[in-house]
Amino acid sequence: MPDMNMSSVASHSGFVVKYLLSNWSLDLIITLPFIIVPSILYFRGLSQAYRRQREGEPLALGADTQSVIMFLIGMFVLSVTFFSPVMYWSMVYLYMHMLVHVLVMIAVPPFIVGSKPWTLMSMGIPERFIPRVKSIASMLKGGLLAPVVGFVTNPLVALSYFILIMWLWFYPPLMTYAVTNKYVMDLMHLTFITAGMGLFLQLIDSPPFPKRVKNPVIRLGMILIGTYSSFMLAMLLGLSSGPWFSVYSHIPGKTLSGMADQQIAASVLWVMCMEPFVYTAYYNIKLWMSQSDAGEYNEPTPWLKRIRRPIVIPPGSQN
Repeated sequence: MPDMNMSSVASHSGFVVKYLLSNWSLDLIITLPFIIVPSILYFRGLSQAYRRQREGEPLALGADTQSVIMFLIGMFVLSVTFFSPVMYWSMVYLYMHMLVHVLVMIAVPPFIVGSKPWTLMSMGIPERFIPRVKSIASMLKGGLLAPVVGFVTNPLVALSYFILIMWLWFYPPLMTYAVTNKYVMDLMHLTFITAGMGLFLQLIDSPPFPKRVKNPVIRLGMILIGTYSSFMLAMLLGLSSGPWFSVYSHIPGKTLSGMADQQIAASVLWVMCMEPFVYTAYYNIKLWMSQSDAGEYNEPTPWLKRIRRPIVIPPGSQN
């Protein structure tokens, strides 16, 4: 838990520089499994993909320039969030906490999922670990854990989990625990990452992951629900008569009022949650149009087919 007392340094001329250049974090509980290890595997696999291409093999899935750029953007934003002073400031200001909330749950996942990095990461696994990884994969696909994987990757579960996590950590007692306890904060960030990745894996094609939601119209409905859920939380935070979180209101040396901090946080959520959802919606609208042009589009639900079925009037009933 960092020292939140800013009063002793607030009067110094180097205050801004001090807090920009210090308080960098290295939380290995989150960064090791979600940033460091995936990045190492990805770049190992990418180098192998380029080497195989030079030897005459087709370029591996996800190794094209656009996918690599998307992966770099996603990992850069995630790294800035967890390594830079942003994490420290998220325990001082609620709007910085909201920035972390939005970046990790909504902004980063479309870049990572859209880059299709999974084939490259599998290529980057050291040979001595491959048998163990294959045995784990077989358990997840057809072994004892297959029903659990099927439940976790269910689209309705993924959407419900995303909405639950979006709201759950703004319950004041839980927010207090997260700000004052490092391990609760790690749990919160873990749920942010899993909820965001879980949802956007349903909304964006990312082979070799199977499509659980093949129809883009249903995906657009999921996007709409996720967006409105975020808007509702932002409205409640911004239009409340008083601050929700005393833990952010009693930091020595902090001059921004708790209500102003909360209103800025609501603005961050309102504005920044929209762009990733809009881009994902645009992707699915293009997919919908391409499927329609190719004659591959299916009605989103059986009941919609029944509604659109033409009414047949029996002969002789016109009279």
